[in-house]
Amino acid sequence: MANTQTVDALRQELWSKELLDDVMRDVENIMRFMGDGANNVIQVSRELGKRKGDVETFGLVARLTGDGVTGDDELEGNEESMLSYSEQVSIDQIRNAVRLKGKLDNQKVIYDQIAAARENIRVWMKEYLARQCFMKLGGVTNPALVDTNGVVYSARNSWSNTPDFIPDADEAAGSGARYLCANAGGTDALGAGDTMTLDIVVKAATRASLANPRIQKIQSGGDEFWVMYLHPLQVRDIRLSSDWKTAQQNARERSENNPVFSGALGFWAGVLLLENEYAPWLDVSVSGNSFRGVATGTDCAVDAARALLCGRQACLYAEASNPEALVVETFDYKNKDGVAGSFIGGLQKAMFNSKEFGVIAVDTAAAL
Repeated sequence: MANTQTVDALRQELWSKELLDDVMRDVENIMRFMGDGANNVIQVSRELGKRKGDVETFGLVARLTGDGVTGDDELEGNEESMLSYSEQVSIDQIRNAVRLKGKLDNQKVIYDQIAAARENIRVWMKEYLARQCFMKLGGVTNPALVDTNGVVYSARNSWSNTPDFIPDADEAAGSGARYLCANAGGTDALGAGDTMTLDIVVKAATRASLANPRIQKIQSGGDEFWVMYLHPLQVRDIRLSSDWKTAQQNARERSENNPVFSGALGFWAGVLLLENEYAPWLDVSVSGNSFRGVATGTDCAVDAARALLCGRQACLYAEASNPEALVVETFDYKNKDGVAGSFIGGLQKAMFNSKEFGVIAVDTAAAL
């Protein structure tokens, strides 16, 4: 029989650390390329001294482009300047809580309600962060977006301090510096037959290799590649491709020497294909006709998904210390319990030198 329990400060601090560790591990498993250092799709900085209202600065050192010198020509005085840019990520606090019923109700159930509430908070934080990662990467600002089960993604919060959406002009034209549409006529012309194919993956990879600044590949185990996250409905369509088995075999062969390829959807044109349920999806009957928002952005006549081809430092996440990430409180003269979870940090799509840096959005039709 479950009972209300008093939680001392030491246990609460331990629970807080365990919660944050579990949530970050869950999100890193979802993204697969999220961690310390620039060689990640999402670069994480753990600035433990940061607080709400602070900012964390991430840096990018541009690639050298000069000719160097040959032979015995003087190098001194002919050195190349090393350009660097920075992006600031705002730190904020995100919270949610569960209030349980009283002691009498708690005694009627056979499970520990506080433990169940802790687990619910953990799952909520994991899903919230994962969705925010993809909304940021995709430049999605529509607060009415839902998943295929009709669950609202939740409105994007105020972490962003630079414009990170896809320009209307790019969506209308069907292409742009960091955007590609399955229909050459643009999002307005997107029809039910404009589904994800491996040919579109090739086009996205070409755009990444020619981008300025260039989208840099992830390096792992001697391999270099971009990562493309695809919605499950896009995965369904790509599996119908005649080249699908070849793409799958490409990934399987590489997985023998490099574990990052294990479990991948496939490998094609230098792109590691990964299925992810959190990739943005637009149900036009519920969420309006644009990833930008119900009242703004280019019209889309069919349900669509936004795949994301990513390179290094596509997104930036700053994590701050939070010894009270999980708090258990009592109310009503210790008759009722409440469990709250929070994290303090910031998330921002990389916009170095006022240019999108590490991601190309790819819109295709994606009907249930």
